[in-house]
Amino acid sequence: MKFTLSWLKEHLDTTASIDEITYALTDLGLEVESVEDRGAKLADFTLGYVKSAEKHPDADRLQICQVET
Repeated sequence: MKFTLSWLKEHLDTTASIDEITYALTDLGLEVESVEDRGAKLADFTLGYVKSAEKHPDADRLQICQVET
C-alpha cells in the first residue's frame, strides 16, 4: 500500500521523522518495503512568477516576459 507522509502524520498525530516512523512500523511487524522522496525529483526545478508579458516587436509568435523567481 502506498501513502504519503503527510497523510500518515495526519492520522498518527505525530511530528516524528520518516526514519523514526519507518523504524516504528517495522518494529510493530509492518514491513516497509521502500520510502520514496518525490520532492527530490523536483529539486532541479525553480518556480517563477511571470510579472509581465509583451509582444515581441519582430516576431508574431513570441513574447518578451519579465520573470521573478
